[in-house]
Amino acid sequence: MRISGILRWVVFSNFFYGISVLALQWQTTIVLGLPFASPWFYLATFSATLLYYSHAYLFDASTEAGDERMQWYRRYTGRIRVSQAILTFLLLIATWQLLPSLFPASLCSLWPAIVFPLLASLYYGGIQPGKAPFNLRKYGWLKPLIIALVWGGIGTLIPEWWASASLHQIYIPSSPALLLLLQQGLFMLALSILFDVKDYSADHNLQIKTWAIRVGPGQLLRRIILPLAAMGVIAEIYPCFTAGYPPYYALLNTIPWVLLIFACQSLTRHRSVVHYLWVIDGLIPLKAGIGIIAHLLIN
Repeated sequence: MRISGILRWVVFSNFFYGISVLALQWQTTIVLGLPFASPWFYLATFSATLLYYSHAYLFDASTEAGDERMQWYRRYTGRIRVSQAILTFLLLIATWQLLPSLFPASLCSLWPAIVFPLLASLYYGGIQPGKAPFNLRKYGWLKPLIIALVWGGIGTLIPEWWASASLHQIYIPSSPALLLLLQQGLFMLALSILFDVKDYSADHNLQIKTWAIRVGPGQLLRRIILPLAAMGVIAEIYPCFTAGYPPYYALLNTIPWVLLIFACQSLTRHRSVVHYLWVIDGLIPLKAGIGIIAHLLIN
């Protein structure tokens, strides 16, 4: 397989999304000083992420037929269905191994494991994405908020919830976890808004009023991304004032925001989906990695 084919496989198969979710969870674990979960926990997270996104692209009839990623899915439909079966088997095994740690537990104590997957499922609205009568994705202004909340919750709150002393009490996020949720959430919100530039034509035809359509792709940086970046930078430097972290801690953690602003300059409606996946989504594990390095340097 050529290098270009390998790159497409990594991003189109959603393997990269699985790695990105794990990177956010590992950052949370290290920054909050939590014990690492068992391999079964990470296997369940990774498998569920790949299953979710691959299923969406296999069955989403609303996506343009000319989309490069959709063409890839149609070309390798058979292989993807086999991988979906394998991932489902792995998810069931991992879940079975984790169940003894969850029961007997009340539904209230399990709310992080219920709320964020439920939001993710409502994003598409059903088993067959694109055909559900109700889905949150059709509300263009709400799309990036849901994505940011789900990614932030799974990447930040669920690791702390799982590592909490007792899963049989109602989980209340700690202040450091909420700050990390804000940092990750703002970053994911900016990425989600930028990614809608790629789907400008399809969303316009479907009358989905995304932020890219509302303000125009040319105005996104000035009117949306820069204010979000300003809030993100404030959230990143906040620990320097409250916890006495050295200035280089803040400088390191603001690097992803600077790169995000530069990345905006390379985004147009005519860029390939591979470009968007590597340039935009590639910032997720990069931010997590920098966050881990910055925290290790002060300890």
